[in-house]
Amino acid sequence: MRYGLPLLFCVSLAAACLHGLPAHAQMIGQFSAGADSESAGSVPSNEYSPSKRFFVEFRARNAASYGHMYVMYGEVNERHEVIRSEIAGFFPAGDAQNCENCSVYNWTIGHVIPVPSEIGASDGDLEEQYVLARYRVWIDAAQYKRLVAYIKQRKAHQGLWHAFLNNCVTFGRDVAAFLNLDIPPLMRVSPIVVMYPEAVVEWIRDANGGEKDQGPLKDAPGTLPVEVAYKVHAKPTQTANAGATASTEEKAATRAAKKRLANKPEESKVSSANH
Repeated sequence: MRYGLPLLFCVSLAAACLHGLPAHAQMIGQFSAGADSESAGSVPSNEYSPSKRFFVEFRARNAASYGHMYVMYGEVNERHEVIRSEIAGFFPAGDAQNCENCSVYNWTIGHVIPVPSEIGASDGDLEEQYVLARYRVWIDAAQYKRLVAYIKQRKAHQGLWHAFLNNCVTFGRDVAAFLNLDIPPLMRVSPIVVMYPEAVVEWIRDANGGEKDQGPLKDAPGTLPVEVAYKVHAKPTQTANAGATASTEEKAATRAAKKRLANKPEESKVSSANH
């Protein structure tokens, strides 16, 4: 299989060209041209400020394959707690939250020919233990409004997913470019071929002077989605209930034993003497 990988890539490239993968750089230019010059030319900050209370977080997480890159964006309160947020990642159609291996067919075929895609949240995006790298920037209300419109437009014209040519990494790169972040030279070439999500997030972070090892933002009380809140709180509650049940049963058993001993004082004395 000496020529297997180059041959596979050539077949993939030819198939992708035939299907006409979308030129999202043109879409970025259209958005920039249609926006006011001040907001379109603004650059995100690495520091929070009252005027820049909206965040965009580029993330890479573990996956069954080589990982996944996506963005989380939203707003925080004065305590830097998330009060609303959305997730946008580009992946083969069929994947979703709480879904195991449901897009494996499209993902596999997508290494040869382009396949239908989705933009949104996928299974594992909300689980902090899977996060490998993150880079968070802060933007103002005008920039956030533009970003929301841009991602909405991308969802309407998302194109086809392809493992080598149009994937989660190219989507993350496009979002970074739309926000006027500095893009490493190697990532400016389109398409981005075989780049690991963790490395891409770190490259974007380093190119923009971001802080390493950023911790996750906390959710404001009562803002977690129902399914997430259930995951977070179900186990402690169940454990507490189990502990309470066990404690109640132990107390009942103790009371029953004491009652038996009280009814049979002679047996109690004999038992005490033997021990």
